[in-house]
Order: sequence, then structure tokens, then C-alpha cells
Amino acid sequence: MTGTAAQRRRRRTRVEVTRRAVELFAARGYATSTEEVAAAADVSRSTLFRLFSDKEDLLFALEDELLATARAAVAEAPADLRPWPAVSWAAVRMAGELAPLRDLMVQREEVVAAVPALHLRAAGKLRRWEASLAEGLRDRGVPGEDALLLAKLVVACFEVAQAGWLGGDAGDLPALVTATLDRLPAALES
Repeated sequence: MTGTAAQRRRRRTRVEVTRRAVELFAARGYATSTEEVAAAADVSRSTLFRLFSDKEDLLFALEDELLATARAAVAEAPADLRPWPAVSWAAVRMAGELAPLRDLMVQREEVVAAVPALHLRAAGKLRRWEASLAEGLRDRGVPGEDALLLAKLVVACFEVAQAGWLGGDAGDLPALVTATLDRLPAALES
């Protein structure tokens, strides 16, 4: 990810605060206060809320930031790719961005699984990703309903690959996403 020095510094700070928050939530439960998170991350409470909109954002901000780039990822796919390969290319690229956060994602998923109120936010994240990918496809001239269908299919494949990856499947996330995307045509024919 690029940006100005200030944006990169903010991103690094957000990653570190998120890491501390997830560790605390995993160890002590989601009832851990934002004051405890701020102290563990060595930031003030006001800085914490400048970086994150709310407590849930501490859990989902890293992926939300990445998913916000989904539209751009589709645009960056080679111009000669047809719609499905282009959106698949974007998903694999994004998997590469997420891969270094595996341990953090495993802990985060444990916290989310233990707090039913967080399930809605997790589902909303997927819908936002679908919408962003679909926008990227529409920017490439794909009709609206087709763009949304392709986006939903690629997100479903990503979810399957990510669940296996977080559950301990061997391999890196981009390879698992690629393998899942490659299995889809045969699965549709069965």
C-alpha cells in the first residue's frame, strides 16, 4: 500500500493498535475496555478514537481498509483480462495483502465467534467487499447484475479459502484463493 509518509505512519499505528486490541480481546474477552486497549497500545484514548470510529472498528479496520481498495485492485488487473479473470486477479492480489496478518486474523475470528453481536459487522464487511468489486467491474464495462454476480462468486471463493487458511490448511492465502477459484467451474458443472 502506498500513500504519504503520514498515511503510512497512520496505517502502521492502526495495525499496532489493532494487534494489541485483538490480543487483549482474545485473552480477556470483548468486554475489555477501550481504556485498557489504549494503555496496552501506548496511545491516549483520544488518539484511539481518532484512529478508530468505535470498538468494533478495532477488530475490523485492517480488513476494511484493505477491502476499500478492492475497486482499485480490479482496475489494476491487466486490461486484456475478461471480467472473471480480472476480479479473480484482484482477489488473489488482496489475499497477498492480507496474508501477513494470519495470526492476528485467527485471534480476531475467535473473538468474533464468541460475540454474536459482531457477526453482523462481519457479514456487512463481506457485502461492502462485494459492492466494491462490483463497482470495479462496472468501471470495466461489465453490466451491473453481472458485475454483482461475479463479485459475489469471487467473495464466496475467498471466504472458503480464508476459512481453510485460518483453520490451518497448508499453503499461503493467495495460493488457496487461486485453488478455490480454479475449482469453481468444475463445482458449477457437478
